[in-house]
Amino acid sequence: MFPPFKVRCTGLDKKAKYILLMDIVAADDCRYKFHNSRWMVAGKADPEMPKRMYIHPDSPATGEQWMSKVVTFHKLKLTNNISDKHGFVSDYYY
Repeated sequence: MFPPFKVRCTGLDKKAKYILLMDIVAADDCRYKFHNSRWMVAGKADPEMPKRMYIHPDSPATGEQWMSKVVTFHKLKLTNNISDKHGFVSDYYY
């Protein structure tokens, strides 16, 4: 996914285990493209796909592990291919 989504986790129980996941939800009915370092409207969106979530490959991990580094979802691809077994959010290179 470009640009990659990065997040810093805080306030977790250091010893508890957590599964971190990402779900993409449409904000409106527009299609967007990333141009000149920002997102711009590029037409009308395709029909909404079935909901699917991407589980971060380091999951499950302790709160201490999640809080010790920036968590990056850099190995994601977004697709509208309904035959993709992961739906519209899927991992690659893993």
